[in-house]
Amino acid sequence: MKLNGKERVLIIRLGSVGDVLRTLPAVSAFRSCYPEARIDWVVQDLSEDIVRSFSSIDDVIVLPRKRWVRMIKKPAFYPRMFREITGWIRALKRQKYEVVLDFHGILKSGIIGLLSGAKKRVGFEKGYCKEFNYFFTNFHIDPKDPRLNRVEKNLKLVHAVGCGRPLPKVWLTPSHEDRERIEKFWEDIQPVNSPIIAIQPSSSRDTDFKRWFPERYARLCDALVETLGATIILTWGPGGRSAVEEIQETMVQPSHIACSTSLMELSALFQKCDMYVGGDTGPMHLACFSGLPAVVIYGPTDPRVNAPYPHSLHRTVRVELPCSPCRDKTCTRRLCMKAITPEMVLDEVVALWKEVQRKQADMGEIRQSVVSHA
Repeated sequence: MKLNGKERVLIIRLGSVGDVLRTLPAVSAFRSCYPEARIDWVVQDLSEDIVRSFSSIDDVIVLPRKRWVRMIKKPAFYPRMFREITGWIRALKRQKYEVVLDFHGILKSGIIGLLSGAKKRVGFEKGYCKEFNYFFTNFHIDPKDPRLNRVEKNLKLVHAVGCGRPLPKVWLTPSHEDRERIEKFWEDIQPVNSPIIAIQPSSSRDTDFKRWFPERYARLCDALVETLGATIILTWGPGGRSAVEEIQETMVQPSHIACSTSLMELSALFQKCDMYVGGDTGPMHLACFSGLPAVVIYGPTDPRVNAPYPHSLHRTVRVELPCSPCRDKTCTRRLCMKAITPEMVLDEVVALWKEVQRKQADMGEIRQSVVSHA
C-alpha cells in the first residue's frame, strides 16, 4: 500500500518502555520516506517522555492509563472517568486521521485505531498480534517469522506502506534539563575510575521471572571493581530501590546508587557511563538506544525476539536449556537464571570492554551523534 505522503498518520504503540523504544527506528524510517506527513503518536503515560523527545513526531497523545486505573478502583470517580474517556475519544476524532499504524497489536490499540476514524488501519496479520486485534485493522502485514527481532518486525510494517528504507540509526537525545540534573548527581559521586558501569538488577513489578539474583549481582560488581578497576553505579526503576540497596550492602567493594530519575534522565545518566549490565528489561533497551555498550543477561525470554537494538554494541549471556525460552511467569525453579554465574557475565563484560577500547573511534562517533542532537 503506497501513501501519497501528506496524510495525517496516527502511530499506536502504548507501552511498555522497551517496546516503545523498539518502535522508534520504524517511525524514523517512515518519517524519512514521508517528510510532509502529519505524524502523531498515542502512548501511555509511562513512556511519554521518550516519545516527546523524539524529533520524528509532530504531537504526542497521552493515554493516561495510571490515572484511569486508579479511578476504576473507586466507583465515586466513575462519572469523572467517563467524562475524561469520552472527551479523550472526541479529541482523537477531531484530528481526522487518515492512516493508523498499529504497532502494538492488542485489543486496546485496535479499538483506539477504530475510534480514530482513520479509513486505512495497518496492523499485523493473525498470529502476529493478540486479542483479536486483526479484526480492527484492514491492511494486514505478515512478518513471516514468529521469532523476528521486534525492531525488524516493526520495520516490516512501514515497509508495507511504501517505505523500503533500511534500519536507521536512532539515538535518544535527553533535554538540557535532563542532562543538568544528572550533572548534579555526577558532581556528588565524582566517579574517577574507568570503566563506569551501570548495573540495572530490577525489572517491572510483574516480571520477577526475568531477574537475576541480587547476591550474584553483588559478586559480579565486586569482581568488576577488582578486575577492571570499575566504578559501579546501581540504577533502579519503580519498586527496585530495595534490590540495589541489598546489592550494595552485600558488596565488599564501593558502589553508588543512582538518583531516582525519569526515563530520559536515566538515558542522560547512561550516556555518561561506559557500559551497561542487566537483564532483558526496558532500561536495557534504553541503554542501547542511548549509545551505551551492553551485556545482557537472558533467562526465560527469547534472545532473538528481544535482542538489543541492532546498531548498538552488545553481548548476551544465556545458557541453552530445553525449557527456555518460555513465558511461564509462575516458574519457581528458575533453572535458566541459576545456570548463569557471575564468572560467565564477568567474562563477557571484560571481552566487551576490550572491544570498546579497540573501537574507541566508532564509540566516540556514536557519543558525538547523541550529544549533537541534544
